[in-house]
Parts: sequence; structure tokens; C-alpha cells
Amino acid sequence: MTATANIGTAAPLLAGLHASAALAREVHRPDDAAHWADAARRLSSAISGKFAPLGYQRTVDGRHGRDSAAAFMAPPFNTAPADLPRALDTTYEALLLPNGGLTPGNDATAPWGGNAWTPSTSFFALAWASTGETAKAGRVLDWVLSKRNPLGELPEKVDGAGRPSSVAPLAWTGSIVVLTLVALDGQGLPTPPTPPSGR
Repeated sequence: MTATANIGTAAPLLAGLHASAALAREVHRPDDAAHWADAARRLSSAISGKFAPLGYQRTVDGRHGRDSAAAFMAPPFNTAPADLPRALDTTYEALLLPNGGLTPGNDATAPWGGNAWTPSTSFFALAWASTGETAKAGRVLDWVLSKRNPLGELPEKVDGAGRPSSVAPLAWTGSIVVLTLVALDGQGLPTPPTPPSGR
């Protein structure tokens, strides 16, 4: 619904470029590794220049508010930039609904309604678990797990009254919860490495 670059695309692309460069190095394809590493550096620079000053809001023009995809800038997707902790806190507060979960974004033109979305909420548990903010991660994870239906399934959405709503089970939410539990257990999660400078 936006006509300009958004963090929900830029951050996953950065993770993919870092992973591509690492994979190319692993399989002894130095030209490909250099190509993808250069692309990753350029995109990283653009994210730093355009998204970071806005607190990793949804779009580079700053016209579409906060977006839960800011969490994609954290491990295990990307190495967290130094300014990300504040952006995560600010974004979480902006997206928090009275029922305790998060809306995917606060763009008034988006059709998300008043429901909390468990994937959007869970991404903050994962980001905080992966950056050492275990107390914050635990609180968010507890909220998500409290919304399981009688079969123990996690729903896609939670309505204004705090009841599970929409699709269940939602594999996307389930996988984020599992990753969060692994991170909280101290196992660590692999993050695509930042390519070496100049290579």
C-alpha cells in the first residue's frame, strides 16, 4: 500500500544479501561473494541514511508511521545497529493495543483494524530475546502464549476483548515463538554475517 521503499522489504533483503555473500564465500565463489557483499554494503548504507533517522519507520518518506517490521533489523535476521534498541521500544509503544498485543503498523490508511496480530507481536519477543532484553522478551512471549486456543494453537489475530481470532494454527507465529524460546534458552541463533570490509 506504499509507493516508496519500506523497512519490511529492505531489512529482509539485507539479511538475504549478507547470507548470499557468506554462502558464496563458503562454496569458493569469490566474485559472487564480492558482488553480494558490495550490494549488502550499499543497502546497509541506504538503510542507515534513510530509515535510521526516522527510527526505522515503515517508509523512507516517514508518511506511513511505525511498522513491526523494524524488528527485522535485529537478530536472527540482521546484526542490530546501535540505534535499534530505542527504535524497538518506540515502535512497540506506538503499536501496542489495549488488549496487550501489537497491530502490524499504525498507518491510518492500512486495513489492520483493532486486532492484535500475533506474528507482529512475536517478532518483538524474538528481537528482544536475541539482543539480551530477556525480561521484555519474556513479557511479550507470555502474552502471545496466553492466546492459545483450547487445542493449544496460536491464532493469527487477537480481538479487542483479548480472544483468539482468525486463522489457527498459524505456523508463522509458531516458528517465531520457537525461535524466541531457543534464544531465551541461551542457545543463540545464527545471524547472517556482515561481509568483511573491502572484500
